[in-house]
Amino acid sequence: MVILISWLTIVLLAMSLLTGVAAWIYLRLTNVKHKGQSEKKDTQDSSKKKNLKNFFNIKDIQKGVVILNGDRYRLILRVTAQDFYLLSEIEQNNAEDMMASVLRGLEFPVQILMTSEALDTRKAVQALKTSAAELPETIKEHALERVIYLENLQQQRAVTARRAYLVIPFDTVKGLDYARAELYARAGSLMDALSRAKMTAEPLDTGGVCDLLSHLLNRGRTWRPSEAGEKGIMSLFTISEKESA
Repeated sequence: MVILISWLTIVLLAMSLLTGVAAWIYLRLTNVKHKGQSEKKDTQDSSKKKNLKNFFNIKDIQKGVVILNGDRYRLILRVTAQDFYLLSEIEQNNAEDMMASVLRGLEFPVQILMTSEALDTRKAVQALKTSAAELPETIKEHALERVIYLENLQQQRAVTARRAYLVIPFDTVKGLDYARAELYARAGSLMDALSRAKMTAEPLDTGGVCDLLSHLLNRGRTWRPSEAGEKGIMSLFTISEKESA
């Protein structure tokens, strides 16, 4: 009887040991499988994030028109306005009434995009440097000090400017030319209405669209794809080996 109990004990201990080893091997295999799947998913997600086509669902950009998948087209307007608080009370009331009238009169949807962009002082700096040689000595020193100040602002990127954009949509299967004509017709009526509300709007060209997309993907940077395109360093927009200018 004692011998039988001893053998049962040994068998139970052996089974426990085998169960523990099997559980360890199973967990190891499961972790390796999950790790592989996670790395594969991260790689796929990373490639998607780097692909503008997947990120913004953009198929192409031509003649300032953003072409989305599914025969969808978009035109982007940059909107600027006078400083509201510098207007008189009567002018403020008139601007508010006209803006309300614009919104009530819309016959198509409009998307509003607000963004803060790092202040780009390069053009102002270049203009000051160009004109400084022709200025009197005292004013020239002041202009050069201004250049240093603006260059420091550019390097620190501490100053941002708010920008407003309106995105006008149009969906059609009739192609780019038809969509572009309709988009500009809509933009024209909208720009006329905004002008009465003390606001100006202008359509972005292809370079402007690329600059906006670059800003949205690279916050705080002042580098512009349009400038690189003008200097022949790169094409403005490339998707699946197809380029547009």
